[in-house]
Amino acid sequence: MTTSTHPVPRTSLTGVARAGGRDFLVLDAAARLPTAMLPLGLLLLVANRTGSYGTGGLAVAALSLGAAAGGPLVGALADRLGQRGVALVVTLVQAAALLTLLVSTLPLPLLLGLGAVVGLSNPQMGAMARTRWSARGRGRDDERGFVSAAMALEGALDEVSFVLGPVLVGTLAALVAPAAPLWLALGLAVVAHLGFGLHRSALRARPRRSAHEVHSPLPVARLAVLLLALGSVGVVFGASQTGLAARLALTGDDALTGLVYGVGAVGSAVTALLTTRLPERIGHELRIVVSGGAMVAAGLLLAAATTPLALAGAMLLLGTALAPTLISAYALAERLAPPDWATTTMTALSTANVVGVAAGAAAAGGLVDGAGPTAALLVVAVAGASVLLAGLVARASYARRTGV
Repeated sequence: MTTSTHPVPRTSLTGVARAGGRDFLVLDAAARLPTAMLPLGLLLLVANRTGSYGTGGLAVAALSLGAAAGGPLVGALADRLGQRGVALVVTLVQAAALLTLLVSTLPLPLLLGLGAVVGLSNPQMGAMARTRWSARGRGRDDERGFVSAAMALEGALDEVSFVLGPVLVGTLAALVAPAAPLWLALGLAVVAHLGFGLHRSALRARPRRSAHEVHSPLPVARLAVLLLALGSVGVVFGASQTGLAARLALTGDDALTGLVYGVGAVGSAVTALLTTRLPERIGHELRIVVSGGAMVAAGLLLAAATTPLALAGAMLLLGTALAPTLISAYALAERLAPPDWATTTMTALSTANVVGVAAGAAAAGGLVDGAGPTAALLVVAVAGASVLLAGLVARASYARRTGV
């Protein structure tokens, strides 16, 4: 994160895609879908079997807690042992737990326990993919531009998967059977996760260390700021989903919830792809600051909106602010983390986001019950202010280190 008098070489998304290879891109995209399908798929399956959405919500909470606990562990093991073996083992554990959930009728404690195991054994495909891009870019003349473009591509894949996943779940559950989405998620996990683990790029991502070499120090304080930013983005996700659904249900437009939320997701995906065109002088820290301010504005607009069209407009603004924050946080983390901490760092950021989603949904849900959807949507503005604060702290830290 130092300044330079020479322009940083730009790398296009097509250049990154060619470097990754078609087989890697297909596996990278497909491997994200199971994770995007699991929360809603598990909710619908458990609610159908028990007749209680509350029980379904408990199962999803167990899944989220398991993912929060397992993310850093899986990342640390991947850094220590290599991605290939870790990805294969956790994929098989997750597949076994998910298969047991699908074919068995279990008492609530065992159901929640298996839900936690499914989350705990999440292979962390997004974090592993980002680490592989970082390894592929290392030593290139355009390393910073290449990695920045790769992070933008990963951000777009995240957005597409988190739109497509719930759509697949809802469609299959309605047209086939409540269990159908999780059967598809299981099949995709086995094929795509194992394929991703066996892909040749897994070997490139493993740091080479001698028997006597120790870990490089991890800049915990600077990374903590990025964890705050990603956790706050998670709160924005969770609070906006819950508050938006409640607002539209109140006006009788609940059938439009997916469409209105999708407007924000499309805006985020498009912005992710356009981020590579931003000049290098607009640093990642400044991008987080600006995006945080946009989230505050979008949260206030969401709270004030009373029609689906107004809500869609606010969601579009919110979506355009989310992608730059995610991409910039991951890009800064990639620069800060030593290679032997790369996957651990990426999974820590992903985990902060997961925890933030759960916290945002819980906080907004409580406010919906106690004060209505307007109060719930104001959580988005508060979380946006937290992103803004994280960006300002990161920018001040950068200024102290560079003297600018």
